[in-house]
Amino acid sequence: MPLFSTVIPVFNRAALIRATLDSVLAQELPDQEVIVVDDGSTDATLETLATYGDRIRVLQQKNSGPAVARNLGIRHATGQYIATFDSDDLWFPWTLATYAEAIQRHNTPAFIAGAQFVFRDQSEVGAVQHAPLRAEYFDDYLASGDQWRWFGASSFVLRADAVRAVGGFSTEWINADDADLALRLGTARGFVDIQSSATFAYREHAGSLKTNVDVSFRSLTYLVAQEQRGVYPGGEGRRRERWEILTRHIRPFTLACLKDHAIRRGWNLYRRTLAWHLALRRWRYLCSYPVLAAVGLLKPHR
Repeated sequence: MPLFSTVIPVFNRAALIRATLDSVLAQELPDQEVIVVDDGSTDATLETLATYGDRIRVLQQKNSGPAVARNLGIRHATGQYIATFDSDDLWFPWTLATYAEAIQRHNTPAFIAGAQFVFRDQSEVGAVQHAPLRAEYFDDYLASGDQWRWFGASSFVLRADAVRAVGGFSTEWINADDADLALRLGTARGFVDIQSSATFAYREHAGSLKTNVDVSFRSLTYLVAQEQRGVYPGGEGRRRERWEILTRHIRPFTLACLKDHAIRRGWNLYRRTLAWHLALRRWRYLCSYPVLAAVGLLKPHR
């Protein structure tokens, strides 16, 4: 059994997948299997994957989205830990060794989040230097909501039994499947937030799903509904911690709605989470948002 199963969903990424796979396969600690799930690509992605032979395992499905593809990879994974990774991002040579050190140091935690380096041009990645492991340990993910912590699917390293126990990623068409999974793993024992060195390079580009206001609104509405239905663990005793994490996603989006002329969507989420913000005593946000929204509604849209 390998220590890691690296699961990479891919759709029409013939121009980028080679750089991603080369970085994943060039690890100082090669204790992994690499599973690539093709999500119904119609370009030359499959031809590119074929050039790697038995260095990778390729699974195929009809186009169903990255979350469904990740879940397929998770079902077939044999590693003790599953590292989920996007097909346009890059690893550093020390990435798996850093994750392995975190696992050993913190007694096989359920959830590890890697540290990102954001880039637009791939030439920037070469300037990143390896540094000793620096990480913060929490009893579980819910205990980490004391400050804003951004975790995307490319940063996730999940103990296989823990992620399977909660059913993997949500298959709803949302861009918050990573945030939803983290919350469903909320009370699983052991969460490690790696702060250095960077473990993956996140490619920022205009085609990112997270730039779509409609999808982001639907995604945050889904997270709110999940909490209201009692899906996330911890009961009433951990409610405040869940609200801290959820509202850290919601506040910046509602404020962005003011600039994007999507004020009614922002107002919708403000009203739905009003009780949470009151309980958290977010007075500045509670008092300023209605005024800013009212001013925005009066302004002519260009």
